[in-house]
Amino acid sequence: MCSILVFQSLSMPNRTHQHTHADAKPAMVSGVTAPPRRHPTVRCWLWNFAIASLVQWCACSDVLGSNEQSGEKALFPQPIVRMGSEAGPTVLVVAGIHGNEPAGIRAAQIIAGWSVRRGKLVVWSPANPAAVARHQRTIPDVPPEEGDLNRNFVVEGRECRPRGTLARQLWHHVEQIRPDWLVDLHESVKFHKDRGVGNTLIVYPREETVAVAKKLLAKVNQQITGSDEKFVLLRWPARGSLARAAGAVLGCQSFILESTRQDPMEKRVAYHCEFVRALLEELQMEPTARTPK
Repeated sequence: MCSILVFQSLSMPNRTHQHTHADAKPAMVSGVTAPPRRHPTVRCWLWNFAIASLVQWCACSDVLGSNEQSGEKALFPQPIVRMGSEAGPTVLVVAGIHGNEPAGIRAAQIIAGWSVRRGKLVVWSPANPAAVARHQRTIPDVPPEEGDLNRNFVVEGRECRPRGTLARQLWHHVEQIRPDWLVDLHESVKFHKDRGVGNTLIVYPREETVAVAKKLLAKVNQQITGSDEKFVLLRWPARGSLARAAGAVLGCQSFILESTRQDPMEKRVAYHCEFVRALLEELQMEPTARTPK
């Protein structure tokens, strides 16, 4: 079922939507700049991983997560889990929380085909398959206050009180996974320079998260020639977002990665992959494309 849902997303139209992170506008942290370099061919980079990843996605994973909770019908596919041969951190990559953001879903399809030397890589996509099927941002056929899945992880005190069945099921599984790092892949309509949140890392501002995020920015931004299109660091994911709840309640390092719809699809997908790969390398997990059997 997981492969069917993801492959359907490949044909999703590139529809523009208004993506905002409500609450106070995040404060910008001084970014890390690097000498401009010629941007590598994105299509070539993607082909290094795509074939092996597609085959492995169809074959599913080393370890499959549970698809049931308390007798309810699960509203999302099983996660893909890649186990390293040595102990290490657990990294959870989530995509498809908003159904009209296909770049993250396509990137997750590639990332799910990677192996890691140490630790555990968990890829969960799409997190909101009903919205993906309708090519819309929000959960269909629910009360309006439950529509935006990424506002349904409500933190009260030291607890997360998810709003709605889908958020409750997702949070239950995130609690079971207990990730050390959570990366939530999204897209925005506008670049940050145009008062959007495109091409940003929005971090739950723990000291380690900010320090690692700056390293990721330096690594990826050196490939981007346009200064206005370089990724920047912002603080505080929106209230009710999965990344904010995970940081506040579970104590993990978490951030939202936002690409921008003004870029071509293949470039957005590549940015998502490059940031996740850079994180895994920083954590010495040594990601590689799996060889098809």
